[in-house]
Amino acid sequence: MHTPEHILVPVDGSPASDKAVDTAVLLAQASNAELSLLYVSYFDVGTDDAVARISWLPDSVTGSSRKEAELILEHAKKRIPEGVKARLYRETGIPAKTIVAFAEKNAIGMIVIGGRGLGLVEGFLLGSVSQNVMETAKCRVVVVK
Repeated sequence: MHTPEHILVPVDGSPASDKAVDTAVLLAQASNAELSLLYVSYFDVGTDDAVARISWLPDSVTGSSRKEAELILEHAKKRIPEGVKARLYRETGIPAKTIVAFAEKNAIGMIVIGGRGLGLVEGFLLGSVSQNVMETAKCRVVVVK
């Protein structure tokens, strides 16, 4: 089996995301691969002020996308031990599509992503980023629960 040289880990601050980072670290240590931690937000920093003025939206949507991204990426970075190469990235867009596009653009050999464990009905109604990534990515995908 070919070992990946570059592993992408999409992060969102959830417990499943933390487990994905931990799993990716083990894979990177075993294969001397570099990690890319990617946070994808629907809004960019240019929309922070406009979105914040929409009072009926929850703080999780109207808060600063830059601050949220920094906090989540720093949280994930703290899980990576010394000796494992890792870079932090932030993109804007629809998460599954952005993750797959990032992987293709950066010659990613493997994506390690956390799964929320949605059932068939919930996954259909809410959509599953990990399921979409698994179905559309051209590289190997590991879903961690």
